[in-house]
Amino acid sequence: MGEWKKTQCNMCAVSCGLEMEVENNKIVNVRPDKDSPKSKDYCCRKGRAAKYYQDNADRLDYPLKRVGKEFVRISWEQAYSEIGAKAKEILDKYGPRTFALAGCGLASAQGEAPIGLTLFKKAIGTQYYYNPIGIEFMGFWWSCGKIFGSQLSVPEPDEKNNDVLIFWGSNSYVAHNFNRSRQVTREFSEDPDRMVITVDPRLSETARMSDMHIALRPGTDSLLIRALIALIIREGWQDQKFIDERVLDFDKVKSWFEGFDIEGALKVCGVPYEQAREFGKILATRNWGTHPDLGVFMGRHNTLNNYLLLMLMVITGKALVKGGSVVANTFVNMGDHTDENDPKVWHTVETDRAPVLGVYPEGVLSTEILSDNPEHLRVLFTSLTNPARSYPDSKAIEKALDKLDLLVVIDIVMTETARHADYVLPGKTAYEAYDFNMFQVTYPETVCQLKHPFIGQIGERKEDGEIWLGIAKAMGLLPPIPNSLYKAAEGDRVIYFTKLLMLVMKHKEYFDILPLIIAETLGKAMGSPTKSMMWAVLITSPLAGTDIIKRAGFTAGKKHRLLQLLPPLKKICIMDNVFQAVDDHPEGVVIGITDNDKENLRHITHKDKKFHLYNDVINDYIQNITPEKEKAELDGDVEYPFVISSGRHSDGGVNGVMRNPATYVYRQPYTLAMNPEDAQECGFVEGQKVRVTTRGGTLVAPVETSYQIARGYFFVPHHFGFTFNGETIGEGVNTLARSVDLDSITGNPFLRYIPCKVEAAEAVGK
Repeated sequence: MGEWKKTQCNMCAVSCGLEMEVENNKIVNVRPDKDSPKSKDYCCRKGRAAKYYQDNADRLDYPLKRVGKEFVRISWEQAYSEIGAKAKEILDKYGPRTFALAGCGLASAQGEAPIGLTLFKKAIGTQYYYNPIGIEFMGFWWSCGKIFGSQLSVPEPDEKNNDVLIFWGSNSYVAHNFNRSRQVTREFSEDPDRMVITVDPRLSETARMSDMHIALRPGTDSLLIRALIALIIREGWQDQKFIDERVLDFDKVKSWFEGFDIEGALKVCGVPYEQAREFGKILATRNWGTHPDLGVFMGRHNTLNNYLLLMLMVITGKALVKGGSVVANTFVNMGDHTDENDPKVWHTVETDRAPVLGVYPEGVLSTEILSDNPEHLRVLFTSLTNPARSYPDSKAIEKALDKLDLLVVIDIVMTETARHADYVLPGKTAYEAYDFNMFQVTYPETVCQLKHPFIGQIGERKEDGEIWLGIAKAMGLLPPIPNSLYKAAEGDRVIYFTKLLMLVMKHKEYFDILPLIIAETLGKAMGSPTKSMMWAVLITSPLAGTDIIKRAGFTAGKKHRLLQLLPPLKKICIMDNVFQAVDDHPEGVVIGITDNDKENLRHITHKDKKFHLYNDVINDYIQNITPEKEKAELDGDVEYPFVISSGRHSDGGVNGVMRNPATYVYRQPYTLAMNPEDAQECGFVEGQKVRVTTRGGTLVAPVETSYQIARGYFFVPHHFGFTFNGETIGEGVNTLARSVDLDSITGNPFLRYIPCKVEAAEAVGK
């Protein structure tokens, strides 16, 4: 029998609490953690398969350097020395605009991010950061920034007080994209006083559990929402009292909806008028929240989809209120709100794209590398990301990676991106090193958990935060640090903070790179730079000094009574106690409790504390979302008459983080899923291999027929085309996507809506 250890899942941002049985330095069993204050004895198939992620044939154990077409093992000293020298030479010659960072943290493990981002954004001086945010959420978070005032104000359902839960472009019952998703969906579905509504072209598993299924035509989400808002306004169902009190410019946006051809729009969407009317009435009279997902985030008009969905929340009085959609309080900010109109914010040199929440759209990365502009990207560092498979236009990405002057990859396995690298550095998983995840929200509670290592040292793997720190030193970007600060780090952390404060007062230039200094000093004392980052983000948390922390029972305690006479230091004492509680409880700790009635409006950050619905960019864009123009565009592609989604959630597989085919050895999840009537009309039979062709590329996959799939809308899972233990299984579906097929507002790709055609790749029976 092994020893059971408490941790969190490392497969997605939901990060359920887990217990793992460890025997001979290997994970041998996994179960949900009943003591987790977040997931409460729940986890999905991804977490249960963690042993295949942790221990597999492709794990990296030593630093590697490309020599010709081969990789050779080198020492960490050589890796740091050569990488540091090459990066510094390019930085001095071409400047920081030629550098970019990609990844730097899984959705479930962001402990390295403060160190890596500080190195690149502050020490090196580049703004170019690429992260999965830039392939999923740009339209959503951009819209939050315009309407609420901050891209950090991201709403989610108030599930404890909602009586209607809406899944829009989401199959959450299978995707597990929010906490305890299956349990929550069942609870709503089985409660006679509550409802589940799914808006999705497919009859998905979630849709089959729903009280109402809006089976709209693929790609018509914006048209449908515009029609719903127009219907609500025409019928006078909007929450006018809420609008009068909290909305700045409702009268200005009414013109977007008055006189709109509602019936014509619904006909194009394929939604019966009576069903839309019933849906609109529910939106106007019930307490509802929505879980949008990739069908909205990566579909046609994806930024407008999100903008109108947020507007729908506002005009029905369900935005940032109890029983509607609320903003959960995280213990660390997800990033920096960035305004594309701020002259200090860089735009990409070739595509003129701006960041959202400090992140640039991933679809433009290959173009920015392949550009002939003198300031094109020359250096790319990646950590725990695989652009060669996860970014649009895989072939262009691979060509771009080969053009770079320097590509350094930090990862746990030899990914397709790593195969193009100059240096590959072996990182540790969150089961081998300290780590944490910022998405610790079970509204109204905020949970905080520090993942503790329980797998012993293997090979020469290093914690990612330690690797970033080593690169900073090798580039000469870490300033001199007095021995007194190292000494202080070995003792009381509050006293250490005061010493750190005095150092910054003496050397103001140190302020911007404080995470590097903390990682070097406190990280050394703790034996982990990442663990020191947990302390750093807690003492600087946006929740510090608020009643949210106080309600969870945290006080300054009896130590440092003199220091507590200064309010800022009293906050530090409280948050240091929070850190200690988190460190002592690997199952997680509730560190904050939100007051529904008092603290939701703190997330409206416009100076007038009102929702701002009008936007010039949206005003121009929405004029084209009419029944006539949408029908013409949707019906106009004769050469590519079908649509394919790059990605599909199913119980047959896991995700791209896993890679390991042992998780689906008894299943065949690599398929082209289509409606049986489409298959019959095309002359295909179950299991027959067919070729999918788009303007971007082609792939071959066996047919899977299912009435869950909408007519004309095909699906291929995302997590294939990986080479594992020398064998490549399936093809990477992003070979079908083009880097030019991006939302015109934010640059988010249309990965869930790619026009295509299909043909037999082999005769039946072959």
